[in-house]
Amino acid sequence: MLVVVVAAVGEERVRPASGSGAIRTEWRGIVADRLEKYSATGAYSDEAEAVAAAMRSGNMTKRMSPPTVVADAIGKAVTGRRPRTRYATGFGARPLIGLRRLLSDRAFDTLVSR
Repeated sequence: MLVVVVAAVGEERVRPASGSGAIRTEWRGIVADRLEKYSATGAYSDEAEAVAAAMRSGNMTKRMSPPTVVADAIGKAVTGRRPRTRYATGFGARPLIGLRRLLSDRAFDTLVSR
């Protein structure tokens, strides 16, 4: 899952920061290719194959937001009279941020890995 949050820093600068939300980019295919290339024969080959297949699945694409949501968030941060500290963008960003605050590290990692 690609993780994106746009954070406004001061009045004049905007920087990307960690958060959550799946954004539809070429990254998914790049990750799948690298997993197959570097992990195909290793100890985690079965897991790498499963993740690569999931990255290429059509189901994942349906749950991803277009890159324009990131551009829109940056636009709001740059032009806003009083920009927020963070702009959570992408499918599932707000619920995942909320769950991260509520769950233990172990529970959150389990949830995300499924």
